[in-house]
Amino acid sequence: MEHKIIKNFLQKDLFLELKEILMSDSIAWYWKPYMTTNDSYFFNHCFFSKNTVQSSLYNSFIIPMLNSLNCKSVSEVRANLMLKKEKQYRSNFHVDRDYPCKTAILYMNTCNGYTILKKDKKIKVNCIENNILIFDSQIEHAGVSQTDVDRRIVINFNYF
Repeated sequence: MEHKIIKNFLQKDLFLELKEILMSDSIAWYWKPYMTTNDSYFFNHCFFSKNTVQSSLYNSFIIPMLNSLNCKSVSEVRANLMLKKEKQYRSNFHVDRDYPCKTAILYMNTCNGYTILKKDKKIKVNCIENNILIFDSQIEHAGVSQTDVDRRIVINFNYF
């Protein structure tokens, strides 16, 4: 599998509940100075990392998604937030893990930002809410910021 997109990945009520939380002012977002190396800042909310649950939202929201992804083991799950910019900005091309696994990106809101996959050719995947992009972790990808809404929020999964 090079990549696939699943539309309406989550049940509507679960998706809307999670979106409301992530768009609220009651969730902790942590500033990161760059996305890859020497590129733009962003914010994240970590659900699972370093073999440890990092967020109270993990059991109620992330576990059902991992089950839908047929996940056997999880490496990391985090939400990423990019703020609106005057012109679109692309992160450096990168892989999330230096070992083979799966990467999935769940788009929490629709905007003119997007993801680019770079394999034999570049593939543009638009940010459409409740769509999930799944691909092999060794495929380089980049995130592109938005200019039309204040926030671009995705949930990034690295799993087996």
